[in-house]
Amino acid sequence: MPVSSGHTPPQIGRMTPEKLVQAEIVSGTRSSKDFNQMTLGMKYPTLKKMSELAIEYDNIPALRGIAKSNQYAVAEAMQSKEGVRMIERRAARGEGSAPELFFMLRSTFDPQYKKIYRRLARISILKSSYRVVGRGLKGEIQVRSEYEPGMSDFDMDLLIEKYLLNRFIQYSDIVAIERRSRENIGVLMFDTSGSLYGEKFRNAAMAVAILAYHLAKEKYAVILFNTKATVIKHMDEKVKIDTLIDRVLESESAGYTNISAALKSGLKELNKEKKTEKFGVLISDGCFNRGEDPRPYAKNFFNLHILSLPTEKVWGGTVCKDLARLGKGRYMAVKSVNQIPRILMKLLRKKS
Repeated sequence: MPVSSGHTPPQIGRMTPEKLVQAEIVSGTRSSKDFNQMTLGMKYPTLKKMSELAIEYDNIPALRGIAKSNQYAVAEAMQSKEGVRMIERRAARGEGSAPELFFMLRSTFDPQYKKIYRRLARISILKSSYRVVGRGLKGEIQVRSEYEPGMSDFDMDLLIEKYLLNRFIQYSDIVAIERRSRENIGVLMFDTSGSLYGEKFRNAAMAVAILAYHLAKEKYAVILFNTKATVIKHMDEKVKIDTLIDRVLESESAGYTNISAALKSGLKELNKEKKTEKFGVLISDGCFNRGEDPRPYAKNFFNLHILSLPTEKVWGGTVCKDLARLGKGRYMAVKSVNQIPRILMKLLRKKS
């Protein structure tokens, strides 16, 4: 239950719609959907006052719900020391409210507060993403090479085989085994079409952060797409993870779904590298309504893995399965957008 900063709860008196909302903000038991429905049609001054009360009682669902009724009222209330302190506490714990509210209100904040809340959103995303990523992710591959004095590993089975065949061995028969980190080159393509408020956009940013953590010492590209595809990190570009997350936080989140544009851009980025161990990850519901049928482009990927987002349109899931099959990759169904980070991490672990 939200806890106030010690202020006296507002006097309710005769119950009116406004006082009912106040009482529910103090109780902290309603959902954001409830608050949205309860505040529809209320005037700006009233909603601003409600938002200030929600900040006082640390009631994030109330702020989300009121923001859907009037973003400007909530943004004005949050442009205060009290609003910043509330989000600072949550961002420090890696809670999702910081990025979710930023995505909802970023177009209405003053430049000064927009910068503050973007920083807090980034802190929250990186904290929560690192918890998912953990440690010891990189797998190892064994590379055989010419043996040199001092090398501790060599191919014993091959050495025995040569001895049994020739009844003797010589120095050149010893084949050394070097253990190296597996080199992966990947591109992440994330569908940002439609309304991308709250949880979905936060998980999009977390997905980018997880890929960046996992391939920190390797090459990767990131593409966000809706009506068109936008490369927010090129394959041959070196970008700090803070800067990369800021690019996601400032990206557009509307429009139609053009999967073919994303796949074409992804292939273009992957083709910048000659190495064959390359993969693509597409996160989408498969319901393309702009561009060409994306399935022919999937055939050109070395491995194209699909995280299929939930949709009521059955044909979208079919497209996702086809893309994975044609792209020689894995198909993984996502029941909730909150599953995206962990399912992506599971996929990347298998790639390592």
